[in-house]
Amino acid sequence: MEKKKKKTVSMPLVLYIVAATLLLFSTVGSTRAALTYSSENYEMQIEVPSIGVSLVENGVVVGSRDYVGNQWTESGGELLTNMLGENEKIVLGKSYPEALSVHNSGTIDSYVRVVLYKSWTKDGEAVADTELSPDLIALNLTGAGWIEDEDASTPERRVLYYTSVLPSGGDTAPLCDILRLDPALADKVTETRTADGSRLKTEYAYDGYRFNIRVEVDAVQTHNAVEAIRSAWGVDVEMTGNQLSLIRGGTGSTRGNGSDE
Repeated sequence: MEKKKKKTVSMPLVLYIVAATLLLFSTVGSTRAALTYSSENYEMQIEVPSIGVSLVENGVVVGSRDYVGNQWTESGGELLTNMLGENEKIVLGKSYPEALSVHNSGTIDSYVRVVLYKSWTKDGEAVADTELSPDLIALNLTGAGWIEDEDASTPERRVLYYTSVLPSGGDTAPLCDILRLDPALADKVTETRTADGSRLKTEYAYDGYRFNIRVEVDAVQTHNAVEAIRSAWGVDVEMTGNQLSLIRGGTGSTRGNGSDE
């Protein structure tokens, strides 16, 4: 009897950033004296604030995107590499530390959103198989300062917003802390006998499959936050001080106390 219990495939971090645009206006006045006009030239250096975010996994930055010097700079790694010990294999039902948080690596304060994707693949192709639900890939959401947009979430995708302003240089609370593969995977088994009936063949539903986790992080400026969030993320929010609450479907009801469910 064979059991294939591997497996994690780590997807590259994807970071989408909505950058703030700084408009600089100046007015020029003139002084008239004895019908003689004069002007002076001034040189000015302006340091434009920049936006940037980094994804942190178990205390290690695994990817970032920052707007520096009028251009984007990116760095990326792979998820789950900071979760397992050397030569360690995934065991069904075992809980593994998987603390994901966001660091504001820009020079301006921002609001941030994270989208978590979970899926199964076989031979590099997405699997449309109800026997292998994304729910079998369990990420424990902490609810510590994060709210979920349940209207936009599906079993394959969870959409989360950090309710507080993330200051420049600051870090969010972890949005999740544990990864666990449901042991029910081991129950999805088919047993058949060979053609001559001499041997029982056991096949598990997860044989040859891999689970995938992908994370998208994006940020918007705090200036005119309600309009910026609506434009960037397509959701309506309201602010109580600097605390963000989601407005459900135009009904005016809100949720935003930082609890997960």
